[in-house]
Amino acid sequence: IFRYLRLVVHCISYYRFKSRPVQIKPAYLPDQATVIIPTTFKCAAEFARCLGSILACGPFEVIVVTSKAKLCAVETCCRINGFNDGVRVISVGKLNKRRQLVAALRQTMSEITIFADDDVFWPEDFLESILASFDDPAVGAAGPRQRVVRNARPNVWNFLGIAYLERRNFNTGATNNLDGGISTLSGRTSAYRTSILKNDAFYDAFLNDAWFSRPLNTDDDKCLTRWTYSKGWKIHLQFDDNAVLETTVECSSKFLLQCVRWARAHWRGNLTVMANNSYWYRKHLWTLYAVYISQFQTPALLVDGFLVYLLSKASESWSYNARWLIFQTFAFWLFFTKIVKLIPHLLRHPRDVKFLPASIIFGYVHGFINIYACLTLHVHGDLAILSMTTLTDKIQSSFP
Repeated sequence: IFRYLRLVVHCISYYRFKSRPVQIKPAYLPDQATVIIPTTFKCAAEFARCLGSILACGPFEVIVVTSKAKLCAVETCCRINGFNDGVRVISVGKLNKRRQLVAALRQTMSEITIFADDDVFWPEDFLESILASFDDPAVGAAGPRQRVVRNARPNVWNFLGIAYLERRNFNTGATNNLDGGISTLSGRTSAYRTSILKNDAFYDAFLNDAWFSRPLNTDDDKCLTRWTYSKGWKIHLQFDDNAVLETTVECSSKFLLQCVRWARAHWRGNLTVMANNSYWYRKHLWTLYAVYISQFQTPALLVDGFLVYLLSKASESWSYNARWLIFQTFAFWLFFTKIVKLIPHLLRHPRDVKFLPASIIFGYVHGFINIYACLTLHVHGDLAILSMTTLTDKIQSSFP
């Protein structure tokens, strides 16, 4: 019950989750929102596609923040693609996402501020849908549903990336619907009331965020989530069809590196909240159980293996037929738990069912990635995983 109660409840909650409808007279219109895009400008084509999709939604202004070294290149890209109107490009000394966000936030003049990564793509009515969350005066921040771009001919890595975000949608949507809780409002795209962030207290906390006295450049979305909740605001997720952004992840074994980075951020963020804040147990009791306590049920292979052992010992005196039936039932249940979060995607793309065995195996492998990440929170490099990905690439290259 402790292991799987949350899944049963989350199934009910997720599929009953209703987004806030866009009102005839909403509290905020797209031209009351400023979009801030911190960019490393690694891929000009992807950046241009991202910026074009955001401008098509009609925000008040887009502020692009890069380093001084890349300022000219970003300005040239905007000029070539005809993005001069409504776009302001500014720079900081060197690339540092937190300093980039604060530099742009200081210049924001609208009531709503939206942070967006430079590899996300918005649908046309995205802003109207996200801003509907702020019709509730108690909501301080909002976020969308996320999907990984499915390649025309997806490989297993592309599917694992898709599955990762589908599971994340399932978990965050379910907890947010139940008690308003969420572990992290993803930094890929997140909207905030500007007044919550545009002040010296936030700048100081955000720029001096640290893990065991070591300054953090990553985990910015964790810090933003923590700040919003700690100031008494609600966070709302908007999951209707108009609030679905697409993004890209690694489509090779480098995806493992991303998983390590995300897992480390998960551990650091949650442990920081548990050590320094009280909202996670005062206001969000279900999220306390489903996220903060359940995160220690890892790796799943050991937990599920222990359940199999207990079932075997408990049924030793049963007949062969009875034991065979109960183990078949348990195997079916385990299979169901591994695919239920992917049902929305499989309904859209039935052909991807061929990747399910790899997805199930990776689900168990990811538990050990979580352990590795937890034991190496102090490490900034991923040499062990990098070696594994290099080996995987060499193995793959030996096959046609």
